[in-house]
Amino acid sequence: MLRDILDPIITKAITPQNLNTLKKGIVGFVDKNSEILMSLDMSKRYSFSDADRAIIYNTIGVSEDFVIGEIAKSKYINKSNKIHSNPFYIICFYLMHVLLSQKKEKEAHDIMTYMSIMMYTSAHKGRFKYLPNKQIMDYTIAHLDNSFKIKSMPSIFAFIEDNTQVTFDTYKSRILRADDKDATWVNDALWTRLKGKINKIGNAFRKNYEEGRYLNADSESLSEEDYHEIDNNSFMVERLSNRIHIKLLNHQINDRLIKYSINRSDISFQKLKNLIDDIIMDDEENKVKKVISSIIEYFLTMSGYGYDYIARGEFISYMKTAYASNTDLEQMTYIKKTLDYWLDTYVTSLGRANYGKTAKSGYKKAIYMFLVFVINGEAKIR
Repeated sequence: MLRDILDPIITKAITPQNLNTLKKGIVGFVDKNSEILMSLDMSKRYSFSDADRAIIYNTIGVSEDFVIGEIAKSKYINKSNKIHSNPFYIICFYLMHVLLSQKKEKEAHDIMTYMSIMMYTSAHKGRFKYLPNKQIMDYTIAHLDNSFKIKSMPSIFAFIEDNTQVTFDTYKSRILRADDKDATWVNDALWTRLKGKINKIGNAFRKNYEEGRYLNADSESLSEEDYHEIDNNSFMVERLSNRIHIKLLNHQINDRLIKYSINRSDISFQKLKNLIDDIIMDDEENKVKKVISSIIEYFLTMSGYGYDYIARGEFISYMKTAYASNTDLEQMTYIKKTLDYWLDTYVTSLGRANYGKTAKSGYKKAIYMFLVFVINGEAKIR
């Protein structure tokens, strides 16, 4: 049994220091590829190299050849199946098993997400031998019906995360048991679900390609077919801000968007949720709505993109970069000043701990990204 060989090795290797290094490596990969992962641009593809797989192998202290050798000894793994016998997926599965056995569920989930990130680019390459035309792909994503899960997702990373969460929750008992057959079953289920979704999008893309349907980038066109809005920008900003503000006040925003906004491991989902709830429910001066409007106005003023791009991944990528900039533009100045005010005023929502500058900075950015994701998601609803 692979579990008997790998469990002791992994258990010994997973020290707090190694686990922290592993987390940084995974976060580093996502940041490095954020232009694609934090967008909905499926016309691009990132690579997942030997160095990226080595993040896992180096943490555990085993080589890929060692894992291949152990897989070869198993009676229950189909060596001709590239998913079942993939050494990276196998070592990730047993790393998940050890972490879950140690009640480190979030860390185990993060490993499955990292596996899924590799699976996504592999499945994308399998479905699209050549990179798909951007205008046709943009049209495809924009016109998918609600049966496509990606339609309600703010980014490719969120799409991957959603698929991961469903698989992780469904097969948690198999991950804990971790027989050889369980390893192949779970890895195959993760792959099959993700590949199936990408193939379904690929079929829609192919149909649009054959019928000559694409998103016209000509800003001079005002026809409905070219996907342009005719009404005034300021009116649209007001309308979208109002819609979001009402939904926030009525708790009609999916908590998953809070999860997406957490960019550091030391940020608590529940504490962040409490903080956001306190800010919204005590907002007598409508600061939340003003910050939402300021984010949208900044994007339209500075990015060069039109209103339609608020519903796309470019909005998330651009606003993430904007937050890190030193711009003194009026809207961003107001946004950051208000975020500071919220942290100072509602810091008790984080508990009794004495939160320093670094911790507050993490929660400050998380609130900002939550609002960015909310705006992006609501803009998708026509």
